[in-house]
Amino acid sequence: MNPIVLSQHTFKRRFSSLYLGLMSLFCLLIVSGCATMSPSFEEPQIEVLSIKRAPSEGMEQRFLVGLKVTNPNSRALTIQGMSYSLSIEDYTVASGVSADVPRVEPYGEARFELPVSTSLLNSIRLLKHLLELNKSSLAYRLEAKLDLGIPLMPKTSVVEEGSVQLGQLQ
Repeated sequence: MNPIVLSQHTFKRRFSSLYLGLMSLFCLLIVSGCATMSPSFEEPQIEVLSIKRAPSEGMEQRFLVGLKVTNPNSRALTIQGMSYSLSIEDYTVASGVSADVPRVEPYGEARFELPVSTSLLNSIRLLKHLLELNKSSLAYRLEAKLDLGIPLMPKTSVVEEGSVQLGQLQ
């Protein structure tokens, strides 16, 4: 066997082993780095405080949804933006996005209102449903995705469900 060919073969095998080892070490460092970036991060909590009618615009009914965001973390949450949808009695009646969300201090909370516009067709379906049931309270579901602006961290999804008495709607 040619000694030069043997040397090239040995070199390729050693280089491949070294390359594989370095890549494994690199991947391990990346994964452990991501795990330690925010090991104690807890998702913020969102609570619906109120649902109020706002002045209509054309054929569009508008509401203000009052929210409270609670930050259980030792670092402030600067929410870059959020997308949300509101369902009432399992009918998605409103959705939207907002970049006007206040900063939530460490171990603090922020209260604010989001304007939402209704879906005309789903609102008509909901109205028909409510007229048939004659209920004194409405079940709601708020789904929100918060962009916390933390690198390498996906958007935080929060779901809040509950019911509101019809007498509380203003």
